[in-house]
Amino acid sequence: MIRTTALLALLLAPPALAAPPASLDEVLGPPTVAPTAEELVPLTPPEPVAAGIRPEALANDPDALVRFVTANPERLDVKQMDPALVLTLVQVLLRGDRTFLAEKLLHDASKHWPERIDLARGWARVLISLGQPDAARPVLEAAQAKLPTDPVVRYLLGRACLGSKPSTPEKDACAKKAFEAVLELNPQYRDPDGVRAQDLMGIIQKLGAPTAQR
Repeated sequence: MIRTTALLALLLAPPALAAPPASLDEVLGPPTVAPTAEELVPLTPPEPVAAGIRPEALANDPDALVRFVTANPERLDVKQMDPALVLTLVQVLLRGDRTFLAEKLLHDASKHWPERIDLARGWARVLISLGQPDAARPVLEAAQAKLPTDPVVRYLLGRACLGSKPSTPEKDACAKKAFEAVLELNPQYRDPDGVRAQDLMGIIQKLGAPTAQR
């Protein structure tokens, strides 16, 4: 289970053309975050956390962070934070499988700082992981309009289009165009979810084939 929203991209020489994958599902794999019912944030924390708790204790104990936020909901107000702190808290929450709380924090932060592409990317990645690609798509389209040279935004947009159900020719075309842009921007792209540039080449080939051959 991927538990981080870190986004990495390396600009190297173009790789050799890979053979088309057996199926798109095999390449994309499972969602990057798949919370179960037992992983939801508890409405009643097992024990309160004092307001004066040391910050490093929260960072080392995601459950303590959840209890702290539950006991002090006003402290999760993004207006009292900066974007770097938001992303740090999100990573702690994701490590603790508190995906929905992380999504809420990213939602609020993206609305508060609409110019921050890193927040939009993180929010969209979690939305896709939660099985909400249609909610992620407008977030990514807005981010793409602000920073069209970001390969991570293009990759996530392609994944959102491909993950939207039911599948349509328009969605397939959206995904194909987005993945092609990723390779143009970064021929050696590799996403934290494990998808590589070679995989994207195979997906593009698959999307360009007749539907019956996919």
